[in-house]
Amino acid sequence: MDSSIGYATFIASFLLCLSSSPTPFANARASSLIRSVCKQTQDQFGYNYKQCVKSLWKDIPTRSASNLKDLDTSILKLALTNAQQSKAFFVNALNTTDNNIVKGFGAVKQCADSYDFAVDGFAFSMGGIKDNDKSVSQILTQVQDEIVRCGKALTSTEIELPYLVSSTNFLTMLYRDVAFLITSQLFHI
Repeated sequence: MDSSIGYATFIASFLLCLSSSPTPFANARASSLIRSVCKQTQDQFGYNYKQCVKSLWKDIPTRSASNLKDLDTSILKLALTNAQQSKAFFVNALNTTDNNIVKGFGAVKQCADSYDFAVDGFAFSMGGIKDNDKSVSQILTQVQDEIVRCGKALTSTEIELPYLVSSTNFLTMLYRDVAFLITSQLFHI
């Protein structure tokens, strides 16, 4: 009787560990397509491979993509959603009376404009991938330039972004970089 309780406790503990920490197993489950683009993103842009896989794997359409074009479209949708969230934060911040934001108004305005461009750029890119428009890579490069411009404007101020906004901005750039790599492969640029 004691050994069966010990065995049951062991099994319950093991199952609890599996359910509470799926991250170590995400890489094992991730599609070869996701693993491949994350490896390339690590090599070319220096992103953490596991973080890339985890970020892409949690999105069902991205996880379900069976070819580069579908994967690119799914990742661009993720980038668009993140850019929309960042844009909303910066636009709302323009209307605040928070003294820290008021002091950094120029940087916040730059970021609102940068993310407005990013939203339009990601939306265009999704259509461009569908239509095999080779200018998508140029648009994604311009989006990158705008996001970097925002980052530089913020570092020139003492504005502290909420963690959620910082995380969203990081993911937007990660998705942009992955989409850029895939787009370059699709159009052999």
